[in-house]
Formats: sequence, C-alpha cells, structure tokens
Amino acid sequence: MSDYLENEAKEEVDSLFKQGLKQFRSSQYRAAIESFEESRRIYQQIGNRQGEANSLIVLGNIYSSLGQYQKAIEFFQQSLAIKKEIGDRNGEANALIGLGNVYSSLGQYNISIEFYQQSLAMFTKIGDRNGRASSLNNLGNAYSSLGQYNRTIEFYQQSLAMFTEIGDRNGEANSLIGLGNAYRNLGQYNRTIEFFQQSLAMFTEIGDHNGEANSLQNLGNAYRSLGQYNRAIEFYQQSLAIYTEIGDRNGEANSLIGLGNAYYCLGQYQKAIEFYPQSLAIFTETGDRNGEGNSLASLGNAYYSLGQYQKAIEFYPQSLAIYTEIGDRNGEAKSLQNLGAAHSSLQQYPEAINYYQQAVNIYESIRRDLQELTLEQQQSYVNTIKPVYTRLAQLLQQQGRNSQAQQIIELLKTR
Repeated sequence: MSDYLENEAKEEVDSLFKQGLKQFRSSQYRAAIESFEESRRIYQQIGNRQGEANSLIVLGNIYSSLGQYQKAIEFFQQSLAIKKEIGDRNGEANALIGLGNVYSSLGQYNISIEFYQQSLAMFTKIGDRNGRASSLNNLGNAYSSLGQYNRTIEFYQQSLAMFTEIGDRNGEANSLIGLGNAYRNLGQYNRTIEFFQQSLAMFTEIGDHNGEANSLQNLGNAYRSLGQYNRAIEFYQQSLAIYTEIGDRNGEANSLIGLGNAYYCLGQYQKAIEFYPQSLAIFTETGDRNGEGNSLASLGNAYYSLGQYQKAIEFYPQSLAIYTEIGDRNGEAKSLQNLGAAHSSLQQYPEAINYYQQAVNIYESIRRDLQELTLEQQQSYVNTIKPVYTRLAQLLQQQGRNSQAQQIIELLKTR
C-alpha cells in the first residue's frame, strides 16, 4: 500500500474509532461493536499494532458491559499481548484493568485484585493519575465484594480525591457509588442515599446511561433497606427500563432481583418468586456467580416466608456453595443464618444452632477487619447482624446451654 493510501486509510479508521467511542459512551453497544470490529480489521491491514490493540481493548469493555465475559477476556488478553510487544505500558495497564473487571463480574475477586494491583503499580510508575484512580476505585469494588469494608472505604476515598483533582466526572461518580455501597453494607442508609443522589446527578449531566441506571438501582437498594419499598420499586423500574434499552443483561438481572426483593419486603412472596427465576436465568447465562448466589438465596427466602421450609432448604445450600466459592463472606454468613432459621422453623434445633454458630464465626471475622473504623461505624454494622446473635443465644438457652448463650451476647459489645 502506498504512503498516500495508507495515510488515507489511517484517517478513515481513526474517524471510525472515534465514532465507535461515541457509540459506546452513549450505550449503543451493537453499533459500537460493528465500528470497532471494522477499525480493528483496517488497523491490522495497514500494520498499525497500536490501533489494533486499542480496538481490541474497547471491544473487551463492550462485551464486558453486555455480560459476555469469556469473549471480553479473549479481547483483553489479545490486547495485552500486543501492548506488551510494542512496549505501551499505559495500554498494558488498561488491559489489566479490563481483565480485573471481568474476573470481578465472574465473582473471582482475588484474581481481579491481582490484576488491579498490577495495573496500579504500572500506572504509578508511569505517573498516570487517571489510571491510578481507576485502579484504586476497582480495588474498592473488589474488597467490597469480599466484605472487607474498611479497605473498601480507604480505596474509594483515595480514588474520589484523585478523580476530583483531575476533573474526571465519570470516575468521581463511580467512586461515589462505591462509597454509597460501602456505607449501605455498614447500615448507614441516609449517608448512602446522599452518595447515590450525587452520582445520579453527575451521570445524568454527562449523559452516561449505564451509570444513571446503576445509580437508580442503588437508590432502589438504599430505599429498600430503609423500608420504603414502593419508592424502591419506582427506582428499580426506572433502572430496568434503561438497562433493557441499552442491552445490559447484568444490569437487567440486578434490577429484576431488586424488584423481587422489594415485593418480598411488601409480603408479596408469590410476586417476588416471579422475578427471581428471571434474574437467575440471566446471571447463569452471563456467568455472574454472585448474581446466581443472590437469586438462589432470594428464592430460598421467598419459600421460607411462604412457610415452605423444606423447599427453602433446597435453595440455601446452593447459594452457600457459590458464596463460599467466590469468597463473599457476607453472602456466606447470610446463607448460613438462613439455613439456621429454616431448620429452627422445622424444630431441628441442633442443626439450627450449628448453622447460626457458623454464621456468627464469619461475622466475627468481618468485624475484626472493621476495627480501624470509628466506633459509630462499627456499632452500625453490629446493629445489622445483631438478630443472628440474639437468635443463636435464644436457641442455646432453650437447650440449657446458658453460659454459651451469655458468651454470644457478650460478643455484641463494640470492642
């Protein structure tokens, strides 16, 4: 190819790449895939390795957004190989972040943390503050999923400060969502809502529909935690509509499970059961193990509330196995306490005590990780888990094991 034709092809493909980015940012995923597949082909044809790798990395991000994780991994790995070959350290770090995001979506948080730490080290070395902030934010996401909220808050605060300093509104909004979720897990719901409202305003302002839907969904979660179930349903319906429109299968499934949970809290258990199998099917299809675990646990809860304890016991061990596999300590503890409640309702008290004791052991391990938080924050978390300790103590007393019951109650004191 002559230099003239090559330059012309380069101008044409650069324009196509920009078009693809615009489509991706406005959540037009199918159109963006076409643009980047074509740009990748042309870059390859003219021997532009950098352009080819950049097209691959964006394709990885798009397929990740669509919940097609195996495909995303392939694109990120191809991009990573080219970036290493041409010595593009920044591109290499971005490919590592992409891989971390996919493994996080697959519930493999320890693997994702390894990728994020590699990207953080690389961005720090080359002085890329935006990249550093992204890596810190992603580390916050991963540690949140592992129930390590103290580390979570540290990472989000660092990423928020950095994104604010460099004027990255999208990054700022994502850090706010992360902080909102961390405080929600600690039971500080009003503070949570403030963070989500700020992120919603930012995402709306910059026209990020995916971020907008994410903020709406999280507001639904927060209002559900506050007992405002009808308000939560409104937010879930809004997020579901946006996710369906932009083709985000994972977001769709999370909104469906949110709707199921809100109807469950309103005591409409049969209606809740309509939503959970839909979310379970999507999560299974996309390979989201955490989502699968949540759907199974929710089905167990719905059948438990209908008095179908034996049916509930079918679902809880499945959710427990998934949470244990992916290292979600909070989910693991909740599945164990649910098994305790179901066996207790069937008057199978020794089994119930065993499951409640295992749940308390996990909650104690989470509490040990929270000791650097303020006493108020620690107490807020204790309030969310207190009913489990109280129920275990009651069961122990019924069995005449009074000294053990007293020991469990003593654990509730903030240390």
